[in-house]
Amino acid sequence: MTQSTYSEMMPQTAWGFRTVNPGDVVKSNQTLEEKSTQIAVDALDITGDRVVVPTYFVVEYPNGEKKALHHVLDAKEISDVIRQMRLHEEDEPNLGSHDRGLSSVGLMLVVLMSLFTLLTFAIVIGIF
Repeated sequence: MTQSTYSEMMPQTAWGFRTVNPGDVVKSNQTLEEKSTQIAVDALDITGDRVVVPTYFVVEYPNGEKKALHHVLDAKEISDVIRQMRLHEEDEPNLGSHDRGLSSVGLMLVVLMSLFTLLTFAIVIGIF
């Protein structure tokens, strides 16, 4: 796509180039708290469900630094953060979970199978 075609699609206004969503506008003088509450899209989709997309995702890095990442401009960095979180989850053992043996569903299956087996033996013994 050439620059002239792009310019025709995105006409320039007094504030710069218009975006599809008014909430996508980047304001340089916003604080982190203001950025965290800015909404890019708040609309109904074709099914009637409300779709709310934040303009910025606030990320806290391991060194304690907080950064607001724009959902379009910083999409690559957001993907990197999500990828790192997934890798970190896979590397960590489940510290909060304990192996409790059989779950309630497993216990219920064992009880039902035992009853089925006992009833089957009773019927087989009664026939012969």
